[in-house]
Amino acid sequence: MVKVLYVEDEPAQRELVNQLLLLIGIDIQLAENGIQGLEKARTWMPDVILMDLRMPGMNGFETIERLKEIPETADIPIIILSAWTSARLNERADALGVYRCVNKPFDLNELVEAIESVPSVNRGDVALLP
Repeated sequence: MVKVLYVEDEPAQRELVNQLLLLIGIDIQLAENGIQGLEKARTWMPDVILMDLRMPGMNGFETIERLKEIPETADIPIIILSAWTSARLNERADALGVYRCVNKPFDLNELVEAIESVPSVNRGDVALLP
């Protein structure tokens, strides 16, 4: 089973993604902010991290930078899931080694395809919805 950590400060968005990914058989953990995301990434060791960018305190990019500094979490693929997009943000994501970006509002199949495309994820562990 694929393990996904979703770092998102908005409760409604967190719960929506949680329910959708649980529905298709993904083991998901939630973090309300960057600090919780760092802690859960280190203790749970997910296969993939979904990261929002706009969060109070430590934003998504700061959290990614910290994750990349920790040897145990440095190689976990990160997919940015955010409505905040621009060419400059994409350049920063690339510079930080972000695996992929998915824009909100997102299509569930696009999100699942992004997760399934991670080389360490076994294809077939997640199922696209019709």
